[in-house]
Amino acid sequence: MSTNAQRAGWVITVLVTLFLAFDVITHVLRVEAARDFNDMIGAPSWFPVVCGVVLGLSLIAYHVPATRAMGTILITAYLGGAVTVNLVFGQPAFNTVFAIATAVLVWAGAWPRDERLRGVVAA
Repeated sequence: MSTNAQRAGWVITVLVTLFLAFDVITHVLRVEAARDFNDMIGAPSWFPVVCGVVLGLSLIAYHVPATRAMGTILITAYLGGAVTVNLVFGQPAFNTVFAIATAVLVWAGAWPRDERLRGVVAA
C-alpha cells in the first residue's frame, strides 16, 4: 500500500478512535443520554458500563498491531449490535446509518495500515 494510503488510514483511525473513545466514556460514566436510552430499551442499569468496557477493550485491540484484525472485527460486531438495537427499537434511520458508517470507517482506517488484515479478508 502506498504511503498516502497509510497516512489516510491513520487519519481515519484517529477520527474514528476519538468518536469511539467518547462513546466508551459516555457508557462507562453512565451519562444521562446513555442512562435514558438504557431505560428506554429496558436494559439493566449495569448494561451501559459493560458495553463501554467491551468497546474500550476492542478499541485497544484495534490499536495493537498484533490484535488489530481481531479489534477491527470486534468493533464491527459491536456496531452491528448497535444497528440491531436501533432497528428493533425504532430509532431514527440516521442512528442506524451512522453505526454502519462508523464500522466502514473502522475498516477504512485499518485496511491500508495492516497487510495481514488485507490478507484475512482476501482469503
